Amino acid sequence: MANPIKVSVVMAAWNSAQFITQAIDSVLQQTDVELEVLVVDDASTDNTVEVVSKHPDPRVKVITSEQNGGPGAARNIGFQASQGEWIAVVDSDDAMKPERLATMLKMAADDTDIIIDNFCEQTPDGKQTAPIYNRVELPVGDFSLAHLIATNLMFSNVHSTGYVKPLFRNAFIKQHQVRYWPEVKIGEDYYFLANCLAFGAKAQVVDSCGYIYTIREGSISRVINIEHIDTLLKYDTQLVNSFNFDSEATKAQQYRTQNMHTARKYLEIVAKLKHKDLSAFIDMIKYPQSALLLSLPVKKRLNKVLNK
Repeated sequence: MANPIKVSVVMAAWNSAQFITQAIDSVLQQTDVELEVLVVDDASTDNTVEVVSKHPDPRVKVITSEQNGGPGAARNIGFQASQGEWIAVVDSDDAMKPERLATMLKMAADDTDIIIDNFCEQTPDGKQTAPIYNRVELPVGDFSLAHLIATNLMFSNVHSTGYVKPLFRNAFIKQHQVRYWPEVKIGEDYYFLANCLAFGAKAQVVDSCGYIYTIREGSISRVINIEHIDTLLKYDTQLVNSFNFDSEATKAQQYRTQNMHTARKYLEIVAKLKHKDLSAFIDMIKYPQSALLLSLPVKKRLNKVLNK
């Protein structure tokens, strides 16, 4: 008997009572797709569970976690409980366009394990941007581990493809026992996707833009510090040691590692300058690539002026 649920939508939630209903409703408005919505409450201290439990649509199910484990841990719970042929991840303050899931499924090849589309951003006042990725950053067609690694760099003009919200074939995830690394609090989606690709998943980018990412001030994805980079370097090492990368992925990883060390030294120089530590100027001479990044704040301010 065919599985009646086409897509299981997993939504990790923590203190999301004020906005989660909007996210859930955007999922339920999907056209031409049988789905379930699995909201995994990550030990919220507000009334998120109550709000979700009162949702009248029977397709919405709430799963409670006894301990706060972060988004990765919550998604693992949701993935394990999922019954759909495909699994989608939606953040509790984001949304999807009504035709998103049906369009992605229609455009994907039969042997695809991961379907990726573009996304737009939405400001707190409701304004939506154009699609984030251009065709170079997110080319339509096959999507490789090497490309994922090469497009996830620090202080780069290339938009990070680690932010995509793919559809994952449930059978592939469970066959290979792919899991989020719960201890990773930044870049958890990147490492999950990287693990899938390293296991041999066939990933495809479709010419569609249906996910709506909500911009929030102070988001950890927008504020990078030295501790974050150290964490990424640690888990990059774990990823590399877990698989035998092909030559292209290995080359991309070597460049990413170099890029992160450059970014780390840049942040050290900035911290020294703020504390009027004159050794910062010595570092600028010793690490010219890191020193070049000091122009970033100037470029950012100039872009704001030009775009007014």
